[in-house]
Amino acid sequence: MLYIIRYGEIGLKGLNRPFFENKLVDNIKFSIKKKTGNFKISKKQGRIILEVEEDVSENLKRVFGIVNFSTAEKASSYEELKETVLKLVKAKKFETFRVTASRTNKDFQKTSEEVARELGALIAENTGKRVDLKNFDLNAQIEISDCFYVFFEKIGCLGGLPVGVEGKVVCFIESTEGFAAAFLAMKRGCEVIFAWLEDFDFSKISLFCPRELKFIKIHAFGGIEKIAKEEDARAVVVQDRIENIKEYKTSIFVMRPLIALDDSELDNILEKIK
Repeated sequence: MLYIIRYGEIGLKGLNRPFFENKLVDNIKFSIKKKTGNFKISKKQGRIILEVEEDVSENLKRVFGIVNFSTAEKASSYEELKETVLKLVKAKKFETFRVTASRTNKDFQKTSEEVARELGALIAENTGKRVDLKNFDLNAQIEISDCFYVFFEKIGCLGGLPVGVEGKVVCFIESTEGFAAAFLAMKRGCEVIFAWLEDFDFSKISLFCPRELKFIKIHAFGGIEKIAKEEDARAVVVQDRIENIKEYKTSIFVMRPLIALDDSELDNILEKIK
């Protein structure tokens, strides 16, 4: 299988962009390596291309930094692209369709509009189906970069920043809401270390972290400072919300990522990590 992986904020990082991209690539590798050891991954003009034998879609959905991805097929020439598009659309059920194209390779002589128009005519001629740019059953999408890619949907992901680009934090877990706070800290690029008072099931939240997690049991909140010093953590993450803000006796910066969340937003996160 071939995946086109897209990111958002990372593309705005200027001179630091390669660092963010490389961290995302590393996190993707970690996420899929337990599913498969045979894959090829590369960076191509604002995209990450992953070629792998197994279906790793569920793994990619849990990697922070990915905005969306598509399963795709590639062609090395424009003529091969035409053959690939026809083969793929003939295997699908639809009555109306459109073709959209984007081009990052400016050396390719045809414009995006020309490609979309020519492939649309080709599909209509060979299938008898009707073009409808607004009310379509099928959207054949083309990306032209190092080669030609064909796909039909973009699967939304978590977005945010790759875990590990913003340093370490200690997450103080008092209940399942603490996992939601950790989730949001990871989404902003933090590498998390869990400190907990009681036994919790960490298996689900572990799926969202692209490295082996550290779990440290403590007897009171005061143990946080020792952990932070030993682990070189920059902050402690707590689960406070606007209705139950607490004061913490610590010299470490306290992060409250749940502070502005409403109940529906919190429930949405908790549903992901149940």
